[in-house]
Amino acid sequence: MAIVDFTIQSNCIMYDLNAIATFVAVVRSGHFAAAARTLGLPKSTVSQRVARLEENLGVRLLERTTRSLRPTHAGAAYYERGSRILAEVEEANAAVKDLGTHPRGTLRVATSHILGQSFVAPVAAVFCQRYREIEIEVVAVDRRVNLLEEGFDLAIVVGAGEADSTMISRVISRGQTWCCAAPSYLSGRDAPSVPQQLSDHDCIIRQTAADDYVHGTTWTFERNTDVQRIDVRGRLFLNSIAMAHAAARDGAGIAAIPSFLCAEDVLNGRLMRLFPEWTVNRKDIRILYPSRRNLAARVRLFIDALVARANGDDRFCT
Repeated sequence: MAIVDFTIQSNCIMYDLNAIATFVAVVRSGHFAAAARTLGLPKSTVSQRVARLEENLGVRLLERTTRSLRPTHAGAAYYERGSRILAEVEEANAAVKDLGTHPRGTLRVATSHILGQSFVAPVAAVFCQRYREIEIEVVAVDRRVNLLEEGFDLAIVVGAGEADSTMISRVISRGQTWCCAAPSYLSGRDAPSVPQQLSDHDCIIRQTAADDYVHGTTWTFERNTDVQRIDVRGRLFLNSIAMAHAAARDGAGIAAIPSFLCAEDVLNGRLMRLFPEWTVNRKDIRILYPSRRNLAARVRLFIDALVARANGDDRFCT
């Protein structure tokens, strides 16, 4: 996090952005020591800045214990607004630096573990080689993040975009999901030729925490304008697409797997794609980013790189 030498005067009290940035770093890391390492400052300096900020504001921002700390109600509200201020300052600095210079600065990206490994990380690796003055931090979290509060520039997600007027949701890939099974599973069985025949097979059921524990589920198949909803059953229940992918390769049954995850296995014969004219349980890949009028050049360039990779541009593949 960049520390800037600047102050804001309000009602005759001077608020140092260094102190605000320090407080935000403490909340994000959860510890004074971790924030000190992030900022490259002595722990005593970090503690003093937060204490001075609390004194100037006249409220306690942090609840401190011997093992951890957390923001108070006032601290949580101040953290949200402070994060936004710092993001705006960083964006303003980046916009000025981008004028007549090479793109530079730090880019923070949030995504899921599976998308990060198979899609985002390869793009980031090539991007870093191409733009030497840009640093990229890719954070894999399997939850919805608040970009503004948590200091992210953008997020790459699967599924519906957030219903938030402060965010732009852009589809970069009409997600293809394929029905696949290993040759070892299909050996000695009649392979299904149409989705309706899945009722005669063991399907690998992927469940979320919100799903009831049931022995069946419905898969939605699409082919052009034709939509078929097929009830499938199985004996293996998993809450991770990565586990479902691994189980399918091990011959446990038929699974619905995103194409970006299983295409190589289909190509080399570890998996066989069933019903190639159909896609199942399609979910779009989207980019979410704040709806600011002027995005920093590094953000725009990385979005362009993600779109290029989604469209099969080999320049952003490792």
